[in-house]
Amino acid sequence: MKRKLALIGKDISYSLSPMIHGEIFREMDYDATYELFSVDVAELPMLVEKLKSEYVGFNVTKPHKQNILPFLDDCDLKSVNTVRVDGDKLHGASTDGYGFSRDLKIRFGEKIKGTALVLGAGGVARVIAPELKKIGFDVYIRNRTVSKAEELAAELGLKVADESVKPDLIVNCTSYGFNRGENPALAYDENGRDRWVFNDARVKWMYDTIYSPPVTDFLASFPSAERANGLGMLILQAIEADRIMCGFDIDDDLEKKLYCDIMRKIKSRL
Repeated sequence: MKRKLALIGKDISYSLSPMIHGEIFREMDYDATYELFSVDVAELPMLVEKLKSEYVGFNVTKPHKQNILPFLDDCDLKSVNTVRVDGDKLHGASTDGYGFSRDLKIRFGEKIKGTALVLGAGGVARVIAPELKKIGFDVYIRNRTVSKAEELAAELGLKVADESVKPDLIVNCTSYGFNRGENPALAYDENGRDRWVFNDARVKWMYDTIYSPPVTDFLASFPSAERANGLGMLILQAIEADRIMCGFDIDDDLEKKLYCDIMRKIKSRL
């Protein structure tokens, strides 16, 4: 019998998830469908009951990564993007951190480390910053609202950035960049001209968690650095999610093959 999986969120018709998971299912010879459910918070209880009774598992995206928590069993995470259905139990997990750290090493090398500047203090930054710390980076947080940067830094045992920071890696964890002309790493001098807030002389790597457009203004602003967008993170978190939801045994070699094949197919469409 064909198995069913899904993504729940809001206004997600643009999502690449059905294509990505479909490619994984084909590679694993797994007979399944992957659907999109765009719902408001008030619709979650009825939808969750449907998913619990008919689906193998489901992914969760904005704005429901926290809204889904009350429906889960034995989950101490602050947000989840993956839910495995186990009888009448729902088990939550987050694969975003895995997707980011794995992609960072694929794109920039296994031994990457140094000083990292995280732009943003929301949910994405809360996932990314600890992963950078695990890798061995000295991590600084910058946010337009300084108090939020201070709160996140205190929570995670990190530091708030000032203009003396000289990052090797800058990661954009804000939503700025979907539209042209938005660049979270720029500020304005007294003459109204764009300037880098942080010394860019030593920036080696730039990573934007946004994947569309493929080259955001953030990435384009410093072409001498090695650069990557969030497409690889999206693919790798999906692979890890399917390990959890479907029980797939995907080793490193197969993961790399899936990563390259799916990346190539998506790039041909963007």
